Amino acid sequence: CWRRSRRQQQQQGECASHHEAPELSQPCAASLQSLTVRALFLSIAALASSCGPLPFTTEMKGEAVIQGSPLGQFFNVFPPLSGFANFDFDSNQDFKNNDATRALVRSMKVTSLTLRIVSPPSQDFSFLESLEFAAKSGDLEEKIASKAGIDMLGLAAPNPTLKLDVVNVDLAAFVRAPTMSIITRGTGHQPAQETRVEATVKFQVGL
Repeated sequence: CWRRSRRQQQQQGECASHHEAPELSQPCAASLQSLTVRALFLSIAALASSCGPLPFTTEMKGEAVIQGSPLGQFFNVFPPLSGFANFDFDSNQDFKNNDATRALVRSMKVTSLTLRIVSPPSQDFSFLESLEFAAKSGDLEEKIASKAGIDMLGLAAPNPTLKLDVVNVDLAAFVRAPTMSIITRGTGHQPAQETRVEATVKFQVGL
């Protein structure tokens, strides 16, 4: 009888160990949760500090007027765009919002460059054959975007937008210079009417 009783107690103990899980008291559970949240926060902070400031985007806009002529005379000089000459990124609002200065820029690349016909709305891009944009600072110059065969793309009115092919080039040296300009070169034939165009350049900036 003693052996049977002893064995039954052992079996009951095994069953209890399988079905009963240890429970933490409420203070212990709260402390464990707090430690977990704190460890996660410290990990995120360490990762952010090791990666440095996050890159941000900024953009520039400029306009130009192309003189019209019913004769459609050939041209090989594209008019300069207002707002694209001798600008300083220290006055750029996106730089200010990110506590950035041009001296801190480690990399800066063009992500897109578009040209849109603003007026007249009936004008298309059939007058323009090729177009090139370049960054310039002093004697330093670098092509940033271009497009050829524009008149064959079928970009019809009203107010069509041309997307240029961007060059993967780092412009950090230009941005850190006292001033920087974006110049244009183009070929085509004068449109029948005076035509106003707007260019938009978007950049990604790394500090």
